[in-house]
Amino acid sequence: MRYIWLTIYNLIIYPLFFVLTLFLIPFNKKIRLGFFGRLKSRKELLKFKSKTSFSKNYWFHVSSHGEYQQVQSIIAELKKDNIGIIVSFFSPSGFNNVNDDNIDCKIYLPFDFLISLYRSLKIVNPSKFIIASYDVWPNVISVCKMLGIKTLLISLRIHSDSFKLSFIGRSLYKAVYDQINQIFTVSSKDLSNLKKIINSERFMAMGNPRFDVAYLKSEDVSIKISLNDRIDKKLFLFASLWPEDHKILFPHIFDLLKKHSNSKIILVPHEISESIIGSYETLAKENNLSYKVIDRYLDMKNIEEDVIIVNAVGILYKLYWQSYASYIGGGFSIGGIHNIMEPAVASNPVIFGKNYSNSNFLEANQLLSSSAAFSVNSSEDLMNTFTNLSNKDFYLHASNSSKNVIENNLGSTKKLMSVIVDG
Repeated sequence: MRYIWLTIYNLIIYPLFFVLTLFLIPFNKKIRLGFFGRLKSRKELLKFKSKTSFSKNYWFHVSSHGEYQQVQSIIAELKKDNIGIIVSFFSPSGFNNVNDDNIDCKIYLPFDFLISLYRSLKIVNPSKFIIASYDVWPNVISVCKMLGIKTLLISLRIHSDSFKLSFIGRSLYKAVYDQINQIFTVSSKDLSNLKKIINSERFMAMGNPRFDVAYLKSEDVSIKISLNDRIDKKLFLFASLWPEDHKILFPHIFDLLKKHSNSKIILVPHEISESIIGSYETLAKENNLSYKVIDRYLDMKNIEEDVIIVNAVGILYKLYWQSYASYIGGGFSIGGIHNIMEPAVASNPVIFGKNYSNSNFLEANQLLSSSAAFSVNSSEDLMNTFTNLSNKDFYLHASNSSKNVIENNLGSTKKLMSVIVDG
């Protein structure tokens, strides 16, 4: 069946995908950026090869920014030795937003044609090709096998209702997964589902390195407020907000300032722009609230205004260490919720919308089942959740549970390093 599927893929599926991509280039900016970025990938690999002399190279492939967090801690460990790191992305949202000094060569994944992949991989001839989570391309695996490059798929997740477990899905993915040298799932449940597709001793559950990334990142935070101080002076943080979140939040969340003395609201948009910052300023004025726009990391205790509007990137993970509770946006959008581990590391009870079946699904389920997180469907749900959190015992249980979920999931990086380096 493997050869049948590869034939179908190379003669029908991928050519159709490629033609559709060409058709959509004029209409979709992300597709346009990705397409023309791929045209430059081989040139970047040649430049990397000519200017470096590492003892060996490892090639990591991730779909986007969220999946990069699955390999970030592993890359940091590898860079302690003389190893060259190549990272390829599928999506512009990953390529444009990941800036890590540990990456020696950042490219878009070349088109999944046998010839283009062979020419690209042959340039650097990596010792290992490591894929994060799910973005597996059949010809990548085939060419790696042809060149003797060991392939690993890490942090794999397979939901029980996944297409991969359907009759056709099992046949297709068995043909692909069977060619990968080693596969490591996030949980034992994922491993059980993987074994419904193909059962092999090469496959193991190894946990989620993203927990390690979030934990290590928190060590850089200089201002960490105790839980008692957070309860006394409540900072309600609303982060990574999309327009769909605005419909749920405003103007209802401003009632929190009336119900809780010494409280403030922090607003952090998903994408910063003059228009969105201006709209938050207008909302504050319309509700007779004082506001302050900040463009750097500050101690929030020193700010007197009611509403704090964040006009800066790269400081959100630090703000969680001052906040009382965090609402994470995206849960009312198609893409789903954003990073919920960073607020959990900081012992924040976490609130998000109903759409969390994306790359943060596992973490969301763990936090929800531990009563550390709360999913809401409406403005009424949101405000009721904040009312429940106003009970000190309820709040402390959620806060401590949030921290415990993180601590109980640490260590995946170390386990994966043992098989990546020695395997």
